[in-house]
Amino acid sequence: MKTLILNNMISKLLIIFFANTFLFASGGYDHGKSAGKGLLDISFTLNPFNYFKYGQTYIILGYGLTNRIDFQFYYSYSHKGKDNYYVGLLYQFYKKNNLNLSTAIGLRKYISSSNNITHLFSPQLLYNYKFSNKLAIGGSFVNLINYKNINKKLGITKDIFIIFNIHENKKYKIDFTIGAFNPILWEPNSGQWYPTYSFDIKIK
Repeated sequence: MKTLILNNMISKLLIIFFANTFLFASGGYDHGKSAGKGLLDISFTLNPFNYFKYGQTYIILGYGLTNRIDFQFYYSYSHKGKDNYYVGLLYQFYKKNNLNLSTAIGLRKYISSSNNITHLFSPQLLYNYKFSNKLAIGGSFVNLINYKNINKKLGITKDIFIIFNIHENKKYKIDFTIGAFNPILWEPNSGQWYPTYSFDIKIK
């Protein structure tokens, strides 16, 4: 009986944690490494039933134009009327001893905002360190600038996450990431960091 109650409590806590998440700089375009020429990275995060205040549903795409340069795109749906999309390029400038470092530049545009807000993401530092074939750590530092006033720097967002490889074969690779995000345009309810997660699929 006690075991059943404990299992139910653990299940509820996991549901609350995975639902109460916000993906900002995670997934296919900021693991610090390019997808690879001709390969497609897809990352997806869901805010179930638009329940959580800062939750958003994201689809993120990264396509390898070369072995080091990716085209990036994401679309974010928000029930608060702040839908936005990002378009940019990533360049992987370092790859050695399981460490991958990249930089990127891109624009994020809010399409449902009365102010028609656009942000420039530059510069960006994206990192990934692979401990094994099943475990890695990654994250990013992203400088946000008001695109209409490039002298107005909004600050630097930060995130860090652990990447777990779930499954891989000759056709695709599936990863699950869990971590934390430090925003600058809004404040988490508690502390400065907000929990994040994503499912990442690389199509080979």
